[in-house]
Amino acid sequence: MPTSDSVNLSNGGVWLKAVYLYTDMADSSGLAKKHTATTAAQIVRAFLAAVTRVIRDNKGEIRSYDGDRVMAIFIGDGAASVAAKTALEIKWAVDELVRPSLSYRLNEYLKSSWVLSSRTGIDMGDALIVRAGVRNNNDLVSIGDAPNIAAKLSELHLARTIITDRMWNAMSYSTCYSRIDGKAMWSIASTKDIGGGRVEQIRTSNYGIQID
Repeated sequence: MPTSDSVNLSNGGVWLKAVYLYTDMADSSGLAKKHTATTAAQIVRAFLAAVTRVIRDNKGEIRSYDGDRVMAIFIGDGAASVAAKTALEIKWAVDELVRPSLSYRLNEYLKSSWVLSSRTGIDMGDALIVRAGVRNNNDLVSIGDAPNIAAKLSELHLARTIITDRMWNAMSYSTCYSRIDGKAMWSIASTKDIGGGRVEQIRTSNYGIQID
């Protein structure tokens, strides 16, 4: 995985075949309306902590935080399956771990009509990793379709997890079908304008995978 030290700031860049995962807190504007700033901050911290732990446990490399959004990269053999598993574990962790914890610890959240949720988008492909900025104030930036499409998918209000059909084709059986009942954990492929005139074949899922 490229790092700031391994990519030259001046005219440097590394091509990478990778899977990009974006996880976003759903209805963050509603969070701000329904809760005090202190409570909202506690909720965001709990959400980001859970998402970060799941990604790291699955060997994903977190590349940025943008408010309540996390972007991670997965590379290597089976990266598509690992990223999909991560997304389904994030869904489970948010619903089954973070929500109950917030209800127990924060009376304001317990009484509110706003419910913590997440949306994750994933795509795979080639991306150019470059360093952008100036000396002592720069960071790595991914340029390519995969990071842009993953970000757009995480913004759609269709399901908890959305992937491109090329992700599905690269995923293992265990991340396509439920180990409990053998049913497909993803919808059939459908054509969707994901924004900016970009049309993709996508699949959606509201399944969660329990963290072992």
